[in-house]
Amino acid sequence: MTNQELIAALAKRLSWTQRQTSEVLEATVSIINSNLEENNSVNIQGFGLFETKKKAERISVNPVSKQRFLVPPKITLSFRPGQTIKENLKKLEINE
Repeated sequence: MTNQELIAALAKRLSWTQRQTSEVLEATVSIINSNLEENNSVNIQGFGLFETKKKAERISVNPVSKQRFLVPPKITLSFRPGQTIKENLKKLEINE
């Protein structure tokens, strides 16, 4: 599903214009982004948990040249699906 398809589906379900829906979606994504930039987790009930995790620096080895190099620390985004999504996905696997 593309961004435009999502906006169209939401607009139809909410009986809003696509412009209103687009603005609400952009504001929602902006709020989520700003919270994640501040290292706050975002829990959307029934959907899942977005959180940032710090990965420590590590030493990696190039398998071809056997050269070792240092990989710097970084912050990554992780997502843990909520129980509702997990149950829905289990039902999909059983039915297929």
